[in-house]
Amino acid sequence: MKHVFAVCLLVVAVAAPAFAQSSDKKAVQDSVERFLLSLGDHEFDKVAADLAPKAIVIIARERDGAWSNSFQTGDEWIAALKKNPNPATFREPLTNVVVTIDSDRLAYLRADFQIMREGKAVSHGVDHFTLVRDPPGGRWPLSHSHRFRLAVERPADPPPGR
Repeated sequence: MKHVFAVCLLVVAVAAPAFAQSSDKKAVQDSVERFLLSLGDHEFDKVAADLAPKAIVIIARERDGAWSNSFQTGDEWIAALKKNPNPATFREPLTNVVVTIDSDRLAYLRADFQIMREGKAVSHGVDHFTLVRDPPGGRWPLSHSHRFRLAVERPADPPPGR
């Protein structure tokens, strides 16, 4: 009987952290998806609230065969977003999401994405987010976001007369 109890106790001790990590991974993914939904809806105060103090946003994008990189603090990025007089509403569904949590404090999310406007993909790439738990057991603000973005290939115009 003692052996059965010891084995059950061992199973509970080993399985409990796995269940906790699974709910933490969901919380991290939910934080990122809420951030992207607010961003797509131009709710910039909510976007700013989802960023950690001194967050950094890095975007590497390819346009017309040339790559460029931008580096901004979260505050600079939010200010630039607010200056856009006609922002386009979009959705950014994530696929192939991988969440890693280290020491219950630091989380990393990597996912493929597509930017969708009016039901059409306009770009795609890979998102990377680093989140730091604030305070222990609390929310997961984004401290670092970087992505590489590729334009969606447009089909060539058909030859005249077709």
